[in-house]
Amino acid sequence: MTLMKAPYEVSTLRQLGRDIIEHTSAHGIPNVFRSRHWFRRLLWTVFVSFALCCALWQCSEMIRTYYSYPSHEKIMLVSSARLKFPAVTICNLNSVRLSAINKNFVMFTSLQDSGLELTHRRNRSQNSNTTDEVDDHIQYASAFNKFASEFNQLSDEQKIEMGHHLEDMLIFCNFHGQECNSSFFSGFINYKFGNCFTFNSQKATDLRGNPINSEALNITKAGFMYGLHLELFIQQIEYVQDMTHAAGVRLLIHDQSQMPFPEDEGVNIPPGAETEIGMMKVHIKRLKSPYSSHCTDGENIRNFYRDKYAAGYTREACKRTCAQTSIMEHCGCTHWEFAAPKEPAYPKCNLSLAGVRNCVELYEFKFAHDDLNCHCPLPCKEELYELTVSGSQWPSSSFIENFSKELKEMGGQVSIIANDPALIRDNFVKVVVYFKQLNYELIEQEPSMTEIDLISNMGGLVGLWVGFSVCTLVEFLELLVDVLLFFLQRCLRTVPSTLSRRPSAQKPRHIYITRENTKL
Repeated sequence: MTLMKAPYEVSTLRQLGRDIIEHTSAHGIPNVFRSRHWFRRLLWTVFVSFALCCALWQCSEMIRTYYSYPSHEKIMLVSSARLKFPAVTICNLNSVRLSAINKNFVMFTSLQDSGLELTHRRNRSQNSNTTDEVDDHIQYASAFNKFASEFNQLSDEQKIEMGHHLEDMLIFCNFHGQECNSSFFSGFINYKFGNCFTFNSQKATDLRGNPINSEALNITKAGFMYGLHLELFIQQIEYVQDMTHAAGVRLLIHDQSQMPFPEDEGVNIPPGAETEIGMMKVHIKRLKSPYSSHCTDGENIRNFYRDKYAAGYTREACKRTCAQTSIMEHCGCTHWEFAAPKEPAYPKCNLSLAGVRNCVELYEFKFAHDDLNCHCPLPCKEELYELTVSGSQWPSSSFIENFSKELKEMGGQVSIIANDPALIRDNFVKVVVYFKQLNYELIEQEPSMTEIDLISNMGGLVGLWVGFSVCTLVEFLELLVDVLLFFLQRCLRTVPSTLSRRPSAQKPRHIYITRENTKL
């Protein structure tokens, strides 16, 4: 205690605080105490109080802004020597082969009973009014849904057999200068297009469960020559006249982890043309909660497409799962338009029953108008592809003769139409998918204010108004320590004086002093 007495021998706590504040590095505050005239002291007091209030107000606004978790988007163009080639899904616009329907008595009868032949859409004269066209569309949609309902009651094996087969459609495949074949394609069944096939899906099996090439394919050069080249036989001779009104292929480019939905996305590739699709990759990164995007990686969100197709989380998959869940809960069945859970707890919806049909149509309407109460946040990571589509006649007049000879050598259905240039152009599609350049656009969401930004901004504001710095904070910390030591010193001085007044404490102290004197 002897060492501590010298610096803290002050008479009052007020004097201690005054000594520290008069010499603080904070601007303005010492002038309040240094001013000798009362008017100057008053002006400095008002000014310092105003500056402190402004600093506190702006700091509170800064803290409130920080806890609102603002963000901004940063856009960069990232160059790369190698890019992962996306998955490319193709579907024939005709879902069921005519020859397969004719062999299946049930489906042939269903097609006749559905009324598609009587209600199919056709070109009307100029005298027809809008009301007739709307009624015609409604009747056609009802007839198509009736046939589709019967078709989707079949097993997956029956659906696969009745649809178009990749072995019949694919006549040429080349990727990055290397030959490819049907072993590079997986598949799935789409309710609208039937059998669909995905190139470079990185899945281990094809549509029938046979092993395929699951190796990831990359691109090291950009341009038309280094992409995917496909020549497809769309088999218009197998089109169902009253059900399919357009001929060609539906093509969709997507990431391998995403479930393709060709009925809502993609482009149509017409026959008799070479369609070139140049693509630019766009990679999006979003921030999770508490930031405004509230994105997710799909954890704890129900996804039937993940269970059935091993697909990752997307917002569309979530909404379709939500729609299927609503139909299961309120209609007591699973609708063929959406993926169903693995556990067959509910039967397939039979739309021939009026009650079931009305219930399903209600929730289809709610799904189409986004009226379902679904929790489907944006994905935190998303890959999109911006497409540039162009086309030219294929095969050309000078090439069609050689192409006809190649078709004759192949045999099968293609050899039947090989002698007719018009039929060749009506039945064959060529498509080229390639990267326009070896870079991609990165759109990344970043916090607008971090903890370091908050501290720096608050330090700047306080320094601007009252000149506070880290050194000033240390000075006030020193003041706090001095105040604690001041009270500690007073307490230690009070204890001996109290003990000296107690009779029981006087005798031992007297003996202790006597012994000291004796030794001396």
